[in-house]
Amino acid sequence: MNNTNQHESLSQAANANLKECWWMLGGVVDYKLCDRNYDCEHCPFDQVLQGRATTTASDSDLSAAGPIPRDWPGHVKKSRNETTHVQGCDVAGALFYHPGHTWARIEAGGCVRTGLDDFAQRILGRPYLITLPEPGATLRFGEGCWHFTHQAGVSALVAPVSGRVKEINPALADRPTLLNRDPYGEGWVLLIEPTDLKGCLKRLLYGPNVTQWYEREFGKLYEKVSEVSNRPGLAGPTLNDGGWLNRDFMNELTADQIRQVIDYFFPLSPAEKAETNKAILVRHGGVSW
Repeated sequence: MNNTNQHESLSQAANANLKECWWMLGGVVDYKLCDRNYDCEHCPFDQVLQGRATTTASDSDLSAAGPIPRDWPGHVKKSRNETTHVQGCDVAGALFYHPGHTWARIEAGGCVRTGLDDFAQRILGRPYLITLPEPGATLRFGEGCWHFTHQAGVSALVAPVSGRVKEINPALADRPTLLNRDPYGEGWVLLIEPTDLKGCLKRLLYGPNVTQWYEREFGKLYEKVSEVSNRPGLAGPTLNDGGWLNRDFMNELTADQIRQVIDYFFPLSPAEKAETNKAILVRHGGVSW
């Protein structure tokens, strides 16, 4: 065996024990393997993409990843904890978003932490009851997996990835309003051991796509509030007017109007409606607070 073939064989053997980098799983870079067991906080390549590097990543770290999209927010120096704002709502950096307004963050070891995004908590308002799945429960991408009881009824929130529940956030038992005060931090909901992570991440939104999606969602919100209330501008100036969301607009709606707005963004199937209506009166399944 010549030196070149031997080198390739050794590289393939080594790579067989490595996992795909989550930037690769999300389709951000063409190819990158992780040799740190998803310890992203100390990865020089991750720091470069997040724009938070204090030292320069090695050429091998960068070249191994293939081309990096120019429109990826790492090129505009967005840090992991930095947020941007759309109509006054926070969009957290380095998160993947499901169109059902839940987010996913990849953590050390490959687990996925998830919760409610800022848009959703502003629409749903204060939680009166939270019903979570038990640890060990199986979740499927895009299906309702926990329930949020609010002033107008109950809404189901979807799993952004398929997998098994590893942990639920114990702090929500005593402080459910963490969902409102810190939706991307202390208000996290579930920690998931994912299955088919690559397939799920490719179906989520990230980077500039999230901002564009938020803008479309606000357009829908203004139209829906105007429709149900017959009061144009109640939710705030439109995007074209350059205004921000009126934080108190839901207080100007009747209970039925609030329900129509919430159901528009968080629709329930007939079966889900039957089950969640029971949750208002009876603690059933999972963990209810």
